[in-house]
Amino acid sequence: MLKFPKVVPWTSTEEYMAVADCLYSSDISERKRGVAIVKAWRARGRVPVAIEATASLAEMCVADHEQRHGVTICQLQHMYAMALIRFVNSIVDLEQKGVYAQSVAMLAGRIGMPAWFVELRHAGTHEQLPSLMTLRSACAQALLWLRDYYWSKQVRRLPADTMIQVRAVIAEYLSACETRQASLAMVASRSAKHSANPSVLAAAEATMESATTALTALVARLHADAVRLYVVPVLIESGFLVPSEKRLRAKFPDCNLPPALADAWSAPFAVFTASWGETLFYEEMLAAMVSALTPDSSELGIFESGDGALSTSHAATLVAWIRWILEAYYVPNGTAGGKASTVSVEDLLEGCLRNPSYYSRSVLRVVSDVDPALKRDLKPFVEYMGKALAALVADEAKAGAPPTNSKPMPTVSLKALQEEEALMQRRLDQLFGASRGASQTESMDVDTSANSTSTANSAPESRSAVNATAAAIAHQTEPAAGRWSFVPETAWTQCPIGALCDGSIPMLEWPAWIDNVPLHATPL
Repeated sequence: MLKFPKVVPWTSTEEYMAVADCLYSSDISERKRGVAIVKAWRARGRVPVAIEATASLAEMCVADHEQRHGVTICQLQHMYAMALIRFVNSIVDLEQKGVYAQSVAMLAGRIGMPAWFVELRHAGTHEQLPSLMTLRSACAQALLWLRDYYWSKQVRRLPADTMIQVRAVIAEYLSACETRQASLAMVASRSAKHSANPSVLAAAEATMESATTALTALVARLHADAVRLYVVPVLIESGFLVPSEKRLRAKFPDCNLPPALADAWSAPFAVFTASWGETLFYEEMLAAMVSALTPDSSELGIFESGDGALSTSHAATLVAWIRWILEAYYVPNGTAGGKASTVSVEDLLEGCLRNPSYYSRSVLRVVSDVDPALKRDLKPFVEYMGKALAALVADEAKAGAPPTNSKPMPTVSLKALQEEEALMQRRLDQLFGASRGASQTESMDVDTSANSTSTANSAPESRSAVNATAAAIAHQTEPAAGRWSFVPETAWTQCPIGALCDGSIPMLEWPAWIDNVPLHATPL
């Protein structure tokens, strides 16, 4: 039976999974980006309900994190409740397939949805809204459930992404080249042991032809953007342009590419440049290599290395490839002898000068060797980097090279603890008022039965003190700001139900800090 292709709003598997990573990222800006992409998908066509639910819950988390003055806790509760109700309804409705409608709880149990999601939906629809803390926890649990029951299963069902295909095809081609070279070497040896077996070379040639066909077909299907997104990132990995065996790699400080390595890649490079052109391919190669060699100094600091820093031999081999590309395709001053330059070094120089690192100095020295006219201009930068590196090494040696992540344990004295306790007490007094303890005893929303029992069994002095405090509160005329207070019976007046004595409506919300709600100055 003929199956028609399914139209989806995303352009590739990579985009689909990238949105999933954004929606579940701990970075708020990444989550906002994922939500924005899902909104763009909605404009293109129909979006699966699981993606819609994930985006709605993630957007609610972002809105809660970035809330401003003017958004009350009650409004947040309603927004969370609506997102969770739509999440349960949209997922469960997919299972409503029979003639007679089944209960939401039964359908939820069939698909593995926790029963308390259904109970929360019922409470948010027909009963009192759950607390903000409960709704936040439910939103986080719903996102985890969607990740386990939808996104992780989609990863297993979706075909391999483009980068995996590129990596597999190029690896197969390199293996076929090695097999062919070994077969040719055996034939060239003219030994009687191998000359009697001509099928070895024929099999190697057939494997080589099949691998070349697969590589050519893959390159023909890829867009020019795939060079930057998939092909070049695979090429600079260990095992491709950088051999897995360290003895076959280039070494500092010369950074000369082994001739055998350059010969091995001449045929694949010919396939790539035939489809995409030499300028596009080699400039993308230079940009990716410089980016790998020079981490962003604005994030790491000058001469610092991140967690995924390259090994020395890996970096030396990439610098050697940069030298090879510049010597073969770069012409100083743009033209020489009527031959135009295939690649440019402007972006390469900018990357090295903006992000000084252990390896950017080596790249600048390579450029100076290839273009003598730039050597004079680059000499001050190369010398500065050399001096800075020497000073850094000297400082580390002087300090005994202690671990960078070691931090001295803080020491806390008894006096410091007492001062901290006094400071916290003053803050409590400022927040709740001077008579905090006494008012809590007589508060209208606190159970005082235990206190009364303990008072009855206490000494007469304690009972007299409590009675004096109660009398003072009973005759208090100025209520503490933001707190319940006892109003004498003589001051009682008629007022509408739910209003205070002066006819105003009280603010019954809890303070925002109870639910750990961040407040900002900018309104929504």
